[in-house]
Amino acid sequence: MNALALFVTLASLALAAGMAVVVYRVVREERRRSDARVAALSQLAAGTIWERDMPGFLPEREDLDLAAEFADVEESRVEPVGTLFAEPAAASPWGARTAIAGGLGVLVLAIGVVGMARHSSGTHPAPAAAPAAPLELVSLRHTQSGGTLTVSGRVQNPSGAATTADLTATVFLFGSDGSFLTSGRAPLDVRRLRPGSESAFVVPVPVNGTVARYRVSFRDSSGHPVGHVDKRSPDALARNQ
Repeated sequence: MNALALFVTLASLALAAGMAVVVYRVVREERRRSDARVAALSQLAAGTIWERDMPGFLPEREDLDLAAEFADVEESRVEPVGTLFAEPAAASPWGARTAIAGGLGVLVLAIGVVGMARHSSGTHPAPAAAPAAPLELVSLRHTQSGGTLTVSGRVQNPSGAATTADLTATVFLFGSDGSFLTSGRAPLDVRRLRPGSESAFVVPVPVNGTVARYRVSFRDSSGHPVGHVDKRSPDALARNQ
C-alpha cells in the first residue's frame, strides 16, 4: 500500500510538470505568432511587402508622376502610415490559462500528498496496551458462624503494575457434588491500590447447604475479571487444606 501511495504522488507530480510544460509551449507559440503578426503589419505599413510580394506595381517613373500629381495635398490631412495599419494591442488570455493550469497542478499534488499521509497514518496503528499485571494473593482464610461463611485475605498489586481502583472480591461456594450453591462479593478495603501496596478483603456469604469448597476472584469497576496468582507461603497453604 505504501508503494501505491508513492505511485499516486509521483503521478501527480508528473502530471503537474507535464501541464506546466504544455502551457509554457503554448504561451511561447502564441507570443511567436503575435510577434510575427506585428512584424508583418509593420512591413505592410512601410510598403515593403507590397513592393516585394505583389507583381505589377507601377514603374519608378509613374511613381514620380503620381507623387507630383498629389504634391498639393496637405501633409496634415494624410494619416500617418504607421498608425493606419497598427493593430490595437489585445490582452493575452494565456495569463489566466496559466494560472488555472498551475492551480490544477497544485490541487492534484495536494490530493496526492493528503492521500499518502492518510495511508501512512492508517497503516501504522497505535501499539496495543500491555496486559495488566495480575494481582498477587498473599493470604486467604475462612470462618463459618451459623449460616454465614466469611472468606477473608490480602492481595498485593505488583510493583511494576499500574494503579487499580474500585476492585471487588467475589466468592463462589460449591457443594460436595460440585454444584454451585451461592456467591457473595465485597469491595477491597483500599479503594486505590497503588503499585507495591496491599489491601485486605472480607466477604461474608450466606450458606444454604454444605460447602465443600469455594473460589475467590476479583473484578474491576466495570465487572470485568482481574487476573490474580496465588503467592501464599507453603505453610499457609497447608493450614488451609
